Amino acid sequence: MTKYLIMMILIASAFTSAWSLSIYDIQYTTFPGSDNTYPSLYAGKSVSTEGIVTAVDYKSGGFFISEALAGPYSGILVVERRSDIQVGDRIRLTGVVQESFGMTTLQDISALSILERKHPLPRPVNLTTAQLSHAVEAEAYEGVYARIQGAGNTGRKSSANRIMVSDGTSPCSVILGSFAGFNYKAAAKSNAQYSSITGIVTFSFGEFSLNPVNNSDIEVNQPVSVQNRSWGKIKSIYK
Repeated sequence: MTKYLIMMILIASAFTSAWSLSIYDIQYTTFPGSDNTYPSLYAGKSVSTEGIVTAVDYKSGGFFISEALAGPYSGILVVERRSDIQVGDRIRLTGVVQESFGMTTLQDISALSILERKHPLPRPVNLTTAQLSHAVEAEAYEGVYARIQGAGNTGRKSSANRIMVSDGTSPCSVILGSFAGFNYKAAAKSNAQYSSITGIVTFSFGEFSLNPVNNSDIEVNQPVSVQNRSWGKIKSIYK
């Protein structure tokens, strides 16, 4: 028996010995647990699942995957450092469901295969800032690829990379710099207005937040004063 055949048998046995579940199956629960972090019903069990990579190089190590149709309970953090994983990869993996600081994760990855490269990302779920500020409702969107629209910076921040934004409902937290390579100083201005902010919903220090993955995930509205000045310059050309 060749080494290649032995390896394929081992990979196949790793997948078949685990529960084959959707991301939704892993994440969904109505049981709050002892600390109200809603742990997965499969915590401690080895599972196999598939998903599309929505973000890589998370600050605590790992990447996020999503079901093809983003929605409640459709995303999860995979704690695994692999340089070959890219946004848009469709993958299948086997790992152990673990709760990490209140977030459901897949760890101790025993098998991982890239099924497809450059798969279209799911359409981000549109959320209000109120949905992210209320823990019970936000729990369903932990690890999910999401977007808030028409929000403004409230001017409240507790650190250089955390801002509070509101779309007219309750304010929620946005963390800048959760992913490697993100650098968007303009987003932290206290008077900034955003047409949209896209990213991954995470939970840490008792709070849910939206985490942009790269600079293009934040669309800042052009200030009205700048718009007026620009229009004045254009009009002057035709005088």
